[in-house]
Amino acid sequence: MSAMRAWVSHGAGLEHLRLEQRETPRPSPGQVLLRVRAAAVNLRDHKMALGAYGDATGRVLGGECVGEIAALGPGVAGWRIGQRVNPLFVQAWTGDRIAAADIAASTLGGLQRDGCFADYLLADAAALVEVPAHLSDRKAATLPFAGLTAWCALGGATGVRSGDVVVVQGTNGVMLFALQLAQAAGAEVIVSSKSDDKLARARSLGAAHTINYLAVPQWADAVHEITRGRGADRVLDPGGAATIAQSLQALRPGGRCSVVGALGASPELPVALPWLLGHQLQLQGNNAGPLAEQRALAQAVAAARLQPEIETTWPFEALPEALAAAPRAEQFGKVVLQID
Repeated sequence: MSAMRAWVSHGAGLEHLRLEQRETPRPSPGQVLLRVRAAAVNLRDHKMALGAYGDATGRVLGGECVGEIAALGPGVAGWRIGQRVNPLFVQAWTGDRIAAADIAASTLGGLQRDGCFADYLLADAAALVEVPAHLSDRKAATLPFAGLTAWCALGGATGVRSGDVVVVQGTNGVMLFALQLAQAAGAEVIVSSKSDDKLARARSLGAAHTINYLAVPQWADAVHEITRGRGADRVLDPGGAATIAQSLQALRPGGRCSVVGALGASPELPVALPWLLGHQLQLQGNNAGPLAEQRALAQAVAAARLQPEIETTWPFEALPEALAAAPRAEQFGKVVLQID
């Protein structure tokens, strides 16, 4: 095959990203070669480029994408040339459990494995999911990380049920996925934001209630008022010290807070331990998930014909500009890199 283009890190900082020509790889046994059609741009990719997770020198960045199978490695069965697929964000997470070392070694666009910001990507044949046919490439590219994180934060196929109350904080890609998925499951969704314009747009997507957290800093009280004192079944928290206390206080007894981001320094748990125990609250982290949940997500998206929200599409050559915009959190939905 001819050479391919790839965005490669050459040190910490966006100024050290280089668009290079590389030899197109050949799939080994058990692998497929994907022709990348579109890749989503995440805050995690920005942090990776800045060296927040370690030295990524020589590595192709990018954690989620959609691609077309261009070649099959020896022994690969069950897939065909031309199929559109999502590669699993954590390629080794094909079973129910995974070791921490395998997460580090197999995460796309991480410190040890090349990612999606290239014309071609090597992926494990056992870690692919066919994408819903109704989605464009741009929208399908948002499923493996943002979509799967939201899906797992809601508890997957057996999590949120009709009549549940779900609180979603913000309007980034993960949070809007959660809004749409929870609403499709029959849940009552409350969305918080500091932007009245974004709150109006969230209502158009199905949010039953909205809260401007600048106007209502103690928004947990507003959640209890909306729910007539019951509290929320689930709260998705962006992982900030300013939000976690309100998230926990907004829950009903036995409710679950799903942390889906890391917006700064890790906060101390801001509630008294006896209160946490007495209310039997659950606190979990979500960062993508396993293959079975990715498949279930694709089925749910197809069944409801959900359309992920895309705020901005950048050309492949403008990746540094797209990454620079990632931490501003100004978008409503996802930012996507159009590669093909």
